[in-house]
Amino acid sequence: MASTYTSELRFEKIATGEQSGSWGNTTNTQYDLFESTISGTATVAFASDGDDTLTTANGADDEARHMFINLTGGTSLSTTRNLVVPTKSKLYFVRNNTNGSQSVIVKTSGGSGITVPHGKYMCLYCDGTNVVDAANYQTAMTIGTMTSASVAITGGSVTGITDLVVADGGTGASSLTDGGVLLGSGTGAITAMAVLGDGEMIVGDGTTDPVAESGSTLRASIGVAIGSDVQAFDADTLKADTADNLTAGFSTTVHDAGTKSSGTYTPDQDDGNIQKAVNGGAHTLAPTVDDCAIIIQYTNNASAGTITTSGFTLVDGDDISTTNGDDFFFYLTKANGFSLLTVKALQ
Repeated sequence: MASTYTSELRFEKIATGEQSGSWGNTTNTQYDLFESTISGTATVAFASDGDDTLTTANGADDEARHMFINLTGGTSLSTTRNLVVPTKSKLYFVRNNTNGSQSVIVKTSGGSGITVPHGKYMCLYCDGTNVVDAANYQTAMTIGTMTSASVAITGGSVTGITDLVVADGGTGASSLTDGGVLLGSGTGAITAMAVLGDGEMIVGDGTTDPVAESGSTLRASIGVAIGSDVQAFDADTLKADTADNLTAGFSTTVHDAGTKSSGTYTPDQDDGNIQKAVNGGAHTLAPTVDDCAIIIQYTNNASAGTITTSGFTLVDGDDISTTNGDDFFFYLTKANGFSLLTVKALQ
């Protein structure tokens, strides 16, 4: 009667009366296989840039029966590859030491699997259909030092840690003011300001901790102090785009437009609505560019010349002389594309 083999790990079972005189060799071989299953290491090399399947053999050494699988490879993997294990119940410790810095998915041929990142060790379990994490729950665990690129806590709570220092990613504080603003302090504990009052703002000076300010103190700190930086509200302030009724007069400073002796003089309303100029030689007077009303007080000097007008819709009033010392009021009005010059001699 021929030998049979165990269903999960393929150990040889010698039939009664078989292998007379040699059964000891077979038994010793099975002991070696037991040891491989419990503590043995199989170095599995990815010979090509593709998936790999663990070898299996009845009653003989194979890759799949070993407890520890050390994945290597002379070929550099270009993407994530599969390591296919038998659909048998088995515990595996897997190290991904392949070339190419790629992950390896440990799975069965028809089931799902677990991804082992490059350079990492994982404990996995094949349940006969799929490969899963061998341990995914601990009621309690004491860890001395753990190094990881990332740790995800997806539920529950972390207890036993009090006032985690800032250098370790904590706040250094046991509690914080509800609604308070947090202030850093280098590696010292984070502190919390009191809850801001109505109308308060946080103001800093570039050196010390920021503080909460309001009212005149706040306005002075941010450069809008009333009376020095900004004007206080005044209901009587005249606005350019708001109709109003003036109940008091006002004075103005006469703009000196200088002596005009040649070329074309185009008054600029932005210089003021009352201006003065000297006729020091023959020149041309033109209307303003924008709609406005301007009064120009003209005075002739000893070099006064003829003033020619150009561009006005209408020019009326007194004649313009060239006599030294003669004075005139020029009334310029421009509106809606029309312009009027009225001249009034003052002698």
